[in-house]
Amino acid sequence: MPSIIGLPEMLKNLNKKNKDLFNRFFSVQRSTGRLVLPESMKKWAENTFGHQNHVEEQVIVKILDKLVFEEALYNELRAKRPIQAKENEDFEKIIKQSAGGPFSKPLQLTPEDMFGRIKGKHCVTASNVAKYDGMHGLVVFKKHNPLDFNQEDLYDYFDTALKWFEKAHKTNEKAIYPFLLWNCLWRSGASIIHGHIQMVLGEGFHYGDVEKENKVRLEYHKKYKSDYFKDFFRIHKQIGLGFEEEGQQIFMNIVPREDKEVTIIAKKLDRNCVRAIYKIAKCLTDDFGVVSFNLGVVFPPLKKMQNWKDFPVIVRIVDRGKLSSKTTDIGGMEIYDMGNVISTDPYKVFEKIKKSFA
Repeated sequence: MPSIIGLPEMLKNLNKKNKDLFNRFFSVQRSTGRLVLPESMKKWAENTFGHQNHVEEQVIVKILDKLVFEEALYNELRAKRPIQAKENEDFEKIIKQSAGGPFSKPLQLTPEDMFGRIKGKHCVTASNVAKYDGMHGLVVFKKHNPLDFNQEDLYDYFDTALKWFEKAHKTNEKAIYPFLLWNCLWRSGASIIHGHIQMVLGEGFHYGDVEKENKVRLEYHKKYKSDYFKDFFRIHKQIGLGFEEEGQQIFMNIVPREDKEVTIIAKKLDRNCVRAIYKIAKCLTDDFGVVSFNLGVVFPPLKKMQNWKDFPVIVRIVDRGKLSSKTTDIGGMEIYDMGNVISTDPYKVFEKIKKSFA
């Protein structure tokens, strides 16, 4: 199986056109970190990593996205670690014990938006009590456990969210910038365990990261007369980290925001896109033991504007780590340097993601 540590060698095998395209986006640097283990630690190193040499000489690959100036750092030592299954903590017991909160009776215990509620087959909307934008709503799942979902559930959740955007826009025609967020369980930042999705619809300008991506996209097209997102996907496909499925471009970004990040680029959030989301989410939860994740969906503005023409729908899902962990998965490097320390080799994740679509 290929490894992110072997990326420099893989790049040598690309033809000139694809190599130039890769270098347009990324810079790759490989270095070696060395240390000396005391005798008392050598047995532990062998048991944990297979050999003490893996600890005493650690290969590190740094990848910089030169267009958005984000960076990922991969340590060979981390890549050699076995992929963890579900943690031993009985988190399902904690989830069950939390049942009975306000989201269990949303019609009685949650506020509604000024335009009322939208009822789906498996969910209902509510207005967020503590808003972070003027138009901020929720899709509250009928099922309490957010990890208990099937494909039909997701069709209904996302369809209801799209209807919320439409109705919110009719209420306030100036609100045209949609963003959807699913924080699954407390490691992802969810303050309420009960399954729910958040929707915000902004005025004036899109949310900051989306504005940045669109600015880079327009500058890229002006300079190279080519589509930024198509080229970004193409280079990931060339290095064995991307494939297409029913019109969706699915890939592992080599400069991800967090561990196990999978990206979908689509024309719209239709049933094909939701089906891809379902397969990816189930692969992460079933095959990799992911129990807490963030899923974000970026949309173009609801109003047609020339400088947003052809901007796609972008879906990202990331693992947020063990629910029992007492340390955060985001530290100083991520906050101050946009240098994301990644624990899992994307090739290991991609292999199973692709198989889940077979």
